[in-house]
Amino acid sequence: MDINSLLSPQETPRETPTPTLSAKPPAKKPRKARTSKVAQPSPLANTTLPPPTLPHNAVVQAQHGAVSPSTMSPSSGNRLSATSTPPADGSHTKRQPSTPGMDTLADLASMQHHQQTARANAGGLRSDAIYENPTSSASVLPSLRTMPRPRASSQLRGGSFDVNMSDGPASTPSRRLSTSALSEEELQVVAQSIDYLSSNPFAYESHLQLINLLHRGLLNYTGSQSSSAAPNDAHDYDLLQDLQSARQVMNSRFAMGEDLWADWIDDQILLARSLDDRISIMELCQKAVDEESNSAKLWLKYGNFMLSLYQNANPQDQRIADIGEAPTSHEWSEEDRMMTREVFTWPQVINVWERGTQETSLRLSDSHLVWDTYTQLLLRELASSSLQELIARINYHFITRLQTPHAAWDQTFQAYSNFISQYDNASYEYTMVTANRLGAEAKDKWSRRETFEAAVSRANQRADRDAELKAYGDYIEWELGQSHKKNAFDFPLTSALYQRAVLRFPANTELWEGYAMLLYEEITYRQPEGISVHPILERATRHCPWSGTLWSQHLLAAETSKLPYSDIEDIKHKATSSGLLDAGGMEEVLKVNTAWCGFLRRRAFHQDSTDEEMDVAEVGIRSAIEDMETTGRHKYGKEYQGDPEYRLEKIYIRYLTQSRNWESARKTWTSLILQRGDSYDFWIRYYIWEMNMWSTIAYNENSSSGIGLSKPVEATKVLQQAMKRPKLDWPEKIIELYQYHCEDNEDSQELQSSLFQAWKAKRAVQKRREKEAMEAYEAAQAGALQQQLQAQQDVAATNGDSVNIGKRKREEDLASGDNKKIKPGVAESTETQAEEQQPSVPSLLKRDRENATVVVKNLPASTTEQRLRQYFRDCGTINSLKLTPEADGLSTTASIEFDSKEDVLTAQTKDMKLFDGNAIEVKVGSGSTLYVCNFPPTADEAWMGKKFQKYGEIVDIRFPSLRFNAHRRFCYVQFKSSDDAQAATELDGEDAGGELKLLVKISDPTHKQERHGALYEGREVYLANLAWTATKADVKKAFSKYGKVENVRIPTKVNGSSRGIGFVAFSTKDEAEAALEMNLTMFKNRILNVSMATNDMAKRQANPIITSSSQRSTVSPNPDLASSITNGNAQDMASPTAPAESLNKVHEIQSRTLALMNIPDTVNDARIRALAEPYGELVQLLLRPDHQGAILEYKDVASAGKAALGLEGQEIAPGRNIKTGSVADMKQLKAEHKIDRIVVGSGKPSAALQPAAPIRRPNQLGARRGGKGGLGVKRAGVGLSGDRAKPHGGDIDRGGVMNGDAEENGKAKSNSDFKAMFIKK
Repeated sequence: MDINSLLSPQETPRETPTPTLSAKPPAKKPRKARTSKVAQPSPLANTTLPPPTLPHNAVVQAQHGAVSPSTMSPSSGNRLSATSTPPADGSHTKRQPSTPGMDTLADLASMQHHQQTARANAGGLRSDAIYENPTSSASVLPSLRTMPRPRASSQLRGGSFDVNMSDGPASTPSRRLSTSALSEEELQVVAQSIDYLSSNPFAYESHLQLINLLHRGLLNYTGSQSSSAAPNDAHDYDLLQDLQSARQVMNSRFAMGEDLWADWIDDQILLARSLDDRISIMELCQKAVDEESNSAKLWLKYGNFMLSLYQNANPQDQRIADIGEAPTSHEWSEEDRMMTREVFTWPQVINVWERGTQETSLRLSDSHLVWDTYTQLLLRELASSSLQELIARINYHFITRLQTPHAAWDQTFQAYSNFISQYDNASYEYTMVTANRLGAEAKDKWSRRETFEAAVSRANQRADRDAELKAYGDYIEWELGQSHKKNAFDFPLTSALYQRAVLRFPANTELWEGYAMLLYEEITYRQPEGISVHPILERATRHCPWSGTLWSQHLLAAETSKLPYSDIEDIKHKATSSGLLDAGGMEEVLKVNTAWCGFLRRRAFHQDSTDEEMDVAEVGIRSAIEDMETTGRHKYGKEYQGDPEYRLEKIYIRYLTQSRNWESARKTWTSLILQRGDSYDFWIRYYIWEMNMWSTIAYNENSSSGIGLSKPVEATKVLQQAMKRPKLDWPEKIIELYQYHCEDNEDSQELQSSLFQAWKAKRAVQKRREKEAMEAYEAAQAGALQQQLQAQQDVAATNGDSVNIGKRKREEDLASGDNKKIKPGVAESTETQAEEQQPSVPSLLKRDRENATVVVKNLPASTTEQRLRQYFRDCGTINSLKLTPEADGLSTTASIEFDSKEDVLTAQTKDMKLFDGNAIEVKVGSGSTLYVCNFPPTADEAWMGKKFQKYGEIVDIRFPSLRFNAHRRFCYVQFKSSDDAQAATELDGEDAGGELKLLVKISDPTHKQERHGALYEGREVYLANLAWTATKADVKKAFSKYGKVENVRIPTKVNGSSRGIGFVAFSTKDEAEAALEMNLTMFKNRILNVSMATNDMAKRQANPIITSSSQRSTVSPNPDLASSITNGNAQDMASPTAPAESLNKVHEIQSRTLALMNIPDTVNDARIRALAEPYGELVQLLLRPDHQGAILEYKDVASAGKAALGLEGQEIAPGRNIKTGSVADMKQLKAEHKIDRIVVGSGKPSAALQPAAPIRRPNQLGARRGGKGGLGVKRAGVGLSGDRAKPHGGDIDRGGVMNGDAEENGKAKSNSDFKAMFIKK
């Protein structure tokens, strides 16, 4: 029979009758090496079966209808085959007899249809990361509620739910739910849950919610939850049938869990009236403890129910008086008692309690609840018989218990003491000493676990599920961490702990996986008898049917346990038939298919396998590949690119290789190039496969002939083809492998050719890397400004001043005193545009330090930067490198910043390689840098280091440049490891003094917030040609008629005068647009220009950083004069036409003005003020990052002199000392040019080695004048003799105040006079 016919669309199950085959299975024949019988060797064939329409199970509500047999569940083993047609009545017909091999092939085809249907009808969320997101129960369960599924008809027979398979949706009449036991809101939730489950029958949380609500109604109705309410007969509860049916449906699809079983048993006991009811309860209890065998709660209910039955049937038996629960309240007839005595015997009661004691013995906290009752029963039986055999049995029972750690060990020891004193008093002392010795280890085990048990108990009592899960997690971690070598690890206790955890959290897949791994480890290394993973995984998949990981492990465990093929096939069918796997994405389905196909391949090449088993494997693997491809295309469309790891295809290639069908295997590799051709990992695997094939074929063909091995031509072609891929993710690795391959396997001619091809490929890669770097550079340019301004906005938002300290760039030349006179009525359009040039492109580029840095550990202590730079130079451009010695002095850690992320990938290839004898560790440094803001204005590197040093070793602290915005206040703190940085985030929100709360986050440049604020929301207008005398109040008053004015800003010059421009922010965009009506209107005698504000660097200038005291010691000069002084242009005022009074004021101000130089552009005005104020009262502080300095104006000359001497040489930043001098000296310095990239060869000095400015002391009135001016005065300025001071060759004589001959007519001042002048103060 042709295998392809099983998968052909022309032979669907509804069209083709089942062929009659021989019922006698053929004898197994030795398998021969053969080629594949499949015509198309590629697994990615385009012809696949269209998915048939098989409905899902449905749960709906109806009023009437007779009970009909429901279809079998997938677990029943009776499934539709690929060649059978379901009858109209829903019953199943059996397949005609056939050989086992053909039955298997038909089943495979049938399973393919079921899988396609289930997944086609299951929703699942569309996501780009289909395979990359592992799914936990927490993420799967909520999505089940939103999975759209086809509505399938089902009927409620007598008020109960019935599982019915049909060919299409059918509407059923709904009845109104009513009961006094539930509120209207609760009834509405019940109705909604029933309606939702009719189309989503596998929604676990909806099943759970429905059952709990109906159960609550039953308790309310019978008064079980309230002692004051009058009890009602449970049989009269209106929703009783709905509750029973909901439980049955839930149990048919999911595991019930401890709590649901307990509630079910309680309800059935409440309803029981006849002997049949009691037998049903016993069977229900047995099912519950079979499914949750470790539950003390369920064993107590089971045992107490058996005791209750025995007490009612045997009221005269004193052995069980006052033990267990009281007998049922309703009257028993004598006939009931007689029949119950025949069914429920004393040995049965003892057997239930004995089994419960054994199953719960390792529940350390509550096992005594079951054990104590069982012990009481044994002692009562002993009291009535006093058999010596029973005494020995009970003695062994006590000794065993005392050697088991449990919470009630002391009570157990006391009970044993009473037992021995009564039945073996002669040897009491010896027996008790021996018992105490035997129980010492158990007591020690309990004492070491008591803290964890208490934490679990407290969380359970508080009903805090999260705390309880964490307590179990900590407990398990501690158990797993115990040493095996010292015999501290206790496998039985750890296994029991896992059982308790999964009992409390049955839907937690991580707990089930951890439990399975524990068993795998025990079986692998210690090989104990009686331990099997299969039963645990069977429970796990019933509790978590959405986990592909658990199903795949279940399949593997079944194979390892050597279960029959039909059982393993049934497991796979259960996994894929419900559609729950799709809730976790394609990855969960793929895990199951991978495990299934791996099993088929191993089975096909087992030493006893047959040709039919090989056919089954080939069809099964190809069917799985085609099924996954079809399902992926159906669900995700063109976005679906297949499995990135091509797991099924690799299994198929392995199958074809073992079948010696090498050409088909090679075609399969070729078919994968389209989707996987840009992965170097794919090409390396392909190359290794070709080399294996070459070695196998070459040795087999040439070993007998004695001819040398042929060249691996196909392997060489693979590498050549890989090098031609323009988007290969790691072409350098392929080129390197190609060179090694040719050197080892090719002749000289091919080797020579490979050199050229490798050289050509390297050049292409180099150009590609340059292009990628340029694209990254341009992308960074586009986003650098936005990221920088966003950080400022975060700071401003935290401080509550987001309007005034927003995203606006400050002027580059803060001291610009341009004072052009503009005639009234002329628009000031060109002045503001020309005042500031756009910052250069490189200044806007923000390097991606966080993602382009690697941390290199275990370097030798003697490592130098040059040696390390040479070692990593082939990885890419190194921007910065910093070495940090370890505390032990034996090694060094380096932080290396590369130019791009691609360089980091290359650097990682050196991980664990030798560097001067040490195996170094190279890790990506991402996540090790903190973004910190909202700290005190005076905080510096030392403050940051002290604040963060307790969390780990700090590699670097970086403050931003204030050149373009002196209001910026944030920094970056880089740790040696990401763990240290993560720990330091606990400072986020810490009080930093005043109203400041620290903001500490992991720096991630890839996550940028969208800009917002008045400018970016279109709520701000720009005013040009604004009157010089216009104030904020004037502007606000003029524009308030258009809407609510949130803020008005009028940028000013250094001297405090208006720039003639302004910004007005409104509350809405419409208000701002309405304000455009003011354009070209007269305002304060000038024609006003109004337009929408834009993010233009030249327009959006802010005020210079000037901080002034309330009053000066003298009256301030006019703005033009003050501007000239602060800009070092006092010579402009030394003209013959300048009034004497103005010159006196200029000289007086410059004598108490001081310039600080060599100030890093990362230092703000607050830090400078903190250094300067101890020397005297400041009148004005002007920050000049554009000249690496700041200007200080003191209230008196003495303070300026003290500051000049005191601040000279002080360290303002690591490696930067302050220089004092005049404003003119400072103006000669250019803006700081930082070079923090490593320069190879000659280059400019680093920013930390800026040239020191000459030291200048402030000139005094009447002091001797040389060729240089004083503070704020250029050479040959005011008071100097010379032609430059006297344009017409004459002296300036203004009452003897400033005479050029002062030095000749009076006594020259000395340094002693200079010092004495302010010491007298």
